[in-house]
Amino acid sequence: MNKGIVRLYTGDGKGKTTMALGLALRVAGEGRRVFVGQFIKDDPKGDIFALRKAIPGIVTAQFGCGTGCIAGREPDKTDLDCAKKGLERAKQALKSANFGLVVLDEITIPMYFGLVTIKDIEELISLKTPGTELVFTGRYASEELKKLCDMVTVVESEKMPKHVPEL
Repeated sequence: MNKGIVRLYTGDGKGKTTMALGLALRVAGEGRRVFVGQFIKDDPKGDIFALRKAIPGIVTAQFGCGTGCIAGREPDKTDLDCAKKGLERAKQALKSANFGLVVLDEITIPMYFGLVTIKDIEELISLKTPGTELVFTGRYASEELKKLCDMVTVVESEKMPKHVPEL
């Protein structure tokens, strides 16, 4: 049986969420269920719409709070409440053992701002069943988080246009 590794996709480059969703497609294609929880984000884009519409084995949830990304401002109580809601939903997904993959997209952002702690991450990892893979994504991953993961991929953009349009 797949022991289910813990992955981290981090760095300043584009493609972290895309890599995680590609893995989600592969796992769903193998007949296993997937949970994708998006921290910070609250406006579903085409990728999330497509997953919700076309792939019933992938469950998605967003834990943004309508106040935009917290980068560039001080987080408030609403941000904390949204992060805690996301953590609780992630714990439920992991405890259920119903998912072959749990993706926690952009979780490193609330970690960076102190809304999610390394203890929270340790608890999530402890709840993971042997056959479940767990993926964390986002910029600003701490060295502590990197040490907890089995696989760390740092995404770096060598060249980017000044404005990258959303597809």
